[in-house]
Amino acid sequence: MCGKCSNKAKRWWSLGISVGICVIAIAFGIAWPFIIRGEIEKQFAFAPGKEVYENWLNPPIDSFLELYLWNWTNAEDYRSEKPHLEQLGPYTFREKMERIGLVWNDDEDTLTFSQRRTWHFEPELSKGDLENDKVVTINPILLTLGFTMKDSPFLPFINALLNENPQFVDNPFYNLRAKDVLFDGYEDLLLKNLLQVVEQNPVLGEEFDLPPFDKFGWFYGRNESETYDGNFTIGRGTDGFQNLGILKLWNAANHTGFYRDECGAVIGTTGELWPPFQERQFTNVTVFSPDICSAVTLQYDGTFRLHGVEGLKWKGNDRVFDNGHHYSETACQCTAPKEECPFLEYGALDVSSCKMGAPATVSFPHFYLANNSSLDAVEGLNPNKEEHEFMMALEPYTGIPLQVKAQLQVNLLMEDYKLTLLEGIPKIMLPVLWFRQTAQLNEDLASDLKTLLVLPYIGIYVAIGVGILGVFCLALFLHYSLKVWK
Repeated sequence: MCGKCSNKAKRWWSLGISVGICVIAIAFGIAWPFIIRGEIEKQFAFAPGKEVYENWLNPPIDSFLELYLWNWTNAEDYRSEKPHLEQLGPYTFREKMERIGLVWNDDEDTLTFSQRRTWHFEPELSKGDLENDKVVTINPILLTLGFTMKDSPFLPFINALLNENPQFVDNPFYNLRAKDVLFDGYEDLLLKNLLQVVEQNPVLGEEFDLPPFDKFGWFYGRNESETYDGNFTIGRGTDGFQNLGILKLWNAANHTGFYRDECGAVIGTTGELWPPFQERQFTNVTVFSPDICSAVTLQYDGTFRLHGVEGLKWKGNDRVFDNGHHYSETACQCTAPKEECPFLEYGALDVSSCKMGAPATVSFPHFYLANNSSLDAVEGLNPNKEEHEFMMALEPYTGIPLQVKAQLQVNLLMEDYKLTLLEGIPKIMLPVLWFRQTAQLNEDLASDLKTLLVLPYIGIYVAIGVGILGVFCLALFLHYSLKVWK
């Protein structure tokens, strides 16, 4: 290009090209991360047509609900023997999640929505027979009736009503098919007749709440329900990605009203959508669960790897259901008057007010991380970390969930509650079922995520390569300037 140039011109041309290459390399190395960040931000924009929004609206990954029932095998000997429980299941259901009823609140940069969950039974992923397996346990309607009426002036009337009408209920237990206990529901004569009694005696109805259903089942009425989970208002992140997916309101309120102070605060995320570009290592994360009308804070638990994607992991520890025994900030979990708290041992959360007055608690499965007294009161449970830990893993840069294993156990606070039919019932916390909800990033989506994560480094490597070329050119410039172009 400069064969006829003077040596001085050659030196200037060589120096200019060498310096130019180095400058380009430095500029490219500095600018590339911002370019890629801008492109990623476009995809994370929470708006129709954008990938993150569409994946949130109709999640592309498989999600499963595994249900386990506790069968009370020696219920007929409840007056003399400790309950022996047999685990039935899992009865596995494929879950489809849809977000519906979207309302865009532009002034507040939020989105309000409801969700519809649909479950389909997967027999090949299940153990046992949903149609024919029988389960024996305490009658939850009878127990709820006793719990809500134990201090009521109407208690003698209720006892007389039950004693004079044995067709309503004649023993404290039911023996039913697994399908009826779960989604299909069963016609409970006690519930049916109580609803009629309340209809005829409105004053009695003020004493306790009854499920507004014609049947009872732990998941009855939930399949394809558009209202059961309530409605959620989340941040859209237009004013800053730190607000993307952050829960602002549940059922139009920022406090559930079921627990005192911060224990009833509507905080965290719903678990599927997390803000990107956040520093998460060594910090805790919070997930709000409408099933317990409260948020669950998970503790940082190190690194995690799935399909070649590096992530971070969080777990539920003994703080989640502590009730103020070891962590003062959890004292507000207690639903009794402050002077009576804590009335529950650590390891289970009272959800009675959240569950229409039923004497229900939630814990980790098999009373994992709960106090020994709960575990010792029954036989057949075997808690262990591998099987029963509540965990979640995220890719930290994008906030995309890699794996979720959310699992909780439903228990009933069992005692006689001054009901004649419950006389002799042991005063214990009785497990009735537990569930495991799982979701995991598949290999195709993991491959796309790895490509997204490597893009910032590609630019850096190119810049380094160009920079090396520039340094090489500078070396040639020095060599020729000193040896050839004198």
